[in-house]
Amino acid sequence: MRFFLPAIFLLLSFSIPFASVNNSTGAAQANSTEPPALPDVQNTIFVQAVFSNGTSASSLPIVLLARSNKSETVYRTITDSSGKFILLFDKGDYQLDSLIDLPSTSGMDFASTAEFSVPSYSNLSMIFYPAGSLAGSALDAGSPVSGAAVRVSCPSAAFDYSRINGGTLVQAGEAGDFLFRALPVGTCIISASKGNLAGSAEAQVLQGRASSASLAMKAKSVQSDGSQLWIAGAAVFILLALAYFFATRKNDGKAPAEHIHPAPAKRRNRASKKTRSRGKPAEPHSKQAAAHAPAAKHESAKKEESDISNPKAAAVLSTLSEREREIAVYLLKNNGRAKRSQLQHKLLIPKTSLLRNLRSLERKNIVKLTPFGRNLLAQIDQSLFN
Repeated sequence: MRFFLPAIFLLLSFSIPFASVNNSTGAAQANSTEPPALPDVQNTIFVQAVFSNGTSASSLPIVLLARSNKSETVYRTITDSSGKFILLFDKGDYQLDSLIDLPSTSGMDFASTAEFSVPSYSNLSMIFYPAGSLAGSALDAGSPVSGAAVRVSCPSAAFDYSRINGGTLVQAGEAGDFLFRALPVGTCIISASKGNLAGSAEAQVLQGRASSASLAMKAKSVQSDGSQLWIAGAAVFILLALAYFFATRKNDGKAPAEHIHPAPAKRRNRASKKTRSRGKPAEPHSKQAAAHAPAAKHESAKKEESDISNPKAAAVLSTLSEREREIAVYLLKNNGRAKRSQLQHKLLIPKTSLLRNLRSLERKNIVKLTPFGRNLLAQIDQSLFN
């Protein structure tokens, strides 16, 4: 009993300080009125979302990817009844890629791309254009080609579809499958290559649809053999032209004396008088043409060779792909112009691949394409090669 009371006293003496500390801490927390720290945001951007026909994109879910040289941020928001929403950004230059994907459709419905600077912009209008998705498979005789490099090219410039899809080139999966998430509505050209396999096809992109395409790939050996035969034929032609030039150059001198049959003096005098009266040289026109014909052929062959071998032409040709360079060289050797059907027949290039390469040369301002009935006339810009 005598030890019980001191033990209770010691226990009470230790518990009172702990209780006071806990009470003071709770009181401090209860009396604290400071709000939580806010993110360091510099600017508020008011965005107006409209469709390409001018109507507001009201009450719709939007997914946005904002890129800057510092970061990439994904935003998910819903527009109000007037198609407006708010974004918060730090200072910097931004690329904004936006998508509208309605739950009732199988593919992407609308897409928009924009660029702006903060704090230069406080209000931003985003125009959403019709879009669709495209999926497919790269096949070789019915078997999937895994890892094939698949490219897409669409004529519309409504929005930057290369940014939205992470580029115009995607890698096919193990089953040869590929997907382009959002593309402009219309006809797009898809092409694939891997090793000696290549192929291309047209695909229709429909709004809100997940379109599918099958891309058949074939070996490029036939096309490469044809190009090698064409190059060999061109080399033989140049050698024959040079041989002809040197052979005719040896015969450009005067004819031997025993083969000259001078006309009688009287006839010669009458001929010279008649020539002087008409103001023409005494030498017949046929002989002049025969004398100048070898030189003209030599100049033409020399011009064709110089058009291709001069440093300026070599610099232009070096920037082209193998197929584009093959087309440009043929046009240079064909007086700078040829029909699409002629190019397809001579170069053994499939129609779709030929059209794609001609459009690429047209965008590079190397070739001008002109409708020619149901055909196309390709004319090369000679100023780039002279």
